[in-house]
Formats: sequence, structure tokens, C-alpha cells
Amino acid sequence: MNYLIELNFYNSFNFFFELTAKKYDEIELQDKYLKRSLFWLLIASRGGDTRAKILKVLIETPMNKNELSKKLSLNYRTITHHLKVLQENKIVYEDDRYGGLVYIEDGIMDDIKKFLEYYGGEN
Repeated sequence: MNYLIELNFYNSFNFFFELTAKKYDEIELQDKYLKRSLFWLLIASRGGDTRAKILKVLIETPMNKNELSKKLSLNYRTITHHLKVLQENKIVYEDDRYGGLVYIEDGIMDDIKKFLEYYGGEN
């Protein structure tokens, strides 16, 4: 059985993702809402590959925005935008200090690792 997911972006773009039921249902995370959020943030939306790269780096070690920018060879504003999206969805948080480090939220690190391992992606 295949799922056909229609995602509307800004009411003007339609993107379709066809997934086998086995592929999506196969991965087991503790929280089904986190699974949906990660799918949306990393697979089904624009910029998902960049957010996945950011999370892969943050799994290794927390970094500030500037360090992330240099490590991933991405514009600082790009990093800031994607971190804001991840923060709004309670995936990461930033230290309050100037130049503060960005961390993955407590308790979801294992699920994020599992999700990234399963769906792969480039570094």
C-alpha cells in the first residue's frame, strides 16, 4: 500500500511524496507527534536537507550559529533561519548567553538519531 501525501506550501505550490506504508510505519519513535514533526521538518518541506545536516552536527557536539555556519559552509542567516524553525518546533534550543550554544532538546536525541539513520541523507 502506498500513501500519497499532498503538502501545500504558501497556497501556491503542491508537492507530492509517495511513500510505501512499510517505509514510514517501519520506524518506531517514542512519540508519534515527534515522528510527524521530524518527517515534515526534514523530509517533506523545503530546507529539510539543511535542517537534517544541522541536526547531524548538533548530535556530535553543541555549537553556536557561527560555528555551524563555518562547519556546514552555509550563510549565517541561513543557519539562523533553520534554527528558528527547529526551535519553534521544540527540536533544539539555544543557550541564553551571547554566542550561546545550540542543543538538541532533552529526551529526543535518541529518536532524532534513529530518524536520521533511517532516512539517511547527505552530510
